[in-house]
Amino acid sequence: MPKYVVSKGHDAFAYYETVVEAETPKQARHLATSVHYDGEWLATGYVQEFDDYEIDEYSGVRLLEDGEAVEAFVTIGVTAQERDAVLVGLRLLQLAIARGDIDPPLKSILTNDSAHAGLDLARIDALCERTNV
Repeated sequence: MPKYVVSKGHDAFAYYETVVEAETPKQARHLATSVHYDGEWLATGYVQEFDDYEIDEYSGVRLLEDGEAVEAFVTIGVTAQERDAVLVGLRLLQLAIARGDIDPPLKSILTNDSAHAGLDLARIDALCERTNV
């Protein structure tokens, strides 16, 4: 029997922060909510979820591809310096895989003790692109 992937929307608030100079909290709120405010808003990673789910009747279902696994995304908060270290680690992993000399303990981490194949060079590159924002 075929398997299907069903997607649903979820109501939520995603929180962002910005820094403004102001004399009082009230003035800071006024400045940040002004249509003229052009400061940078940064995602905090905090999401307040609600229990209102909706499955789109037209595009919310697709056939699960052979060999495809559906996994939840893991979100981590890192500083710019930590992000850069992660990117270097991923690029070094690419080099080791390309040369065929990845150390067995590292390969064990990459494959979760052979639970899956791990990422190939193209998927590591795609991950680097998504991470380098």
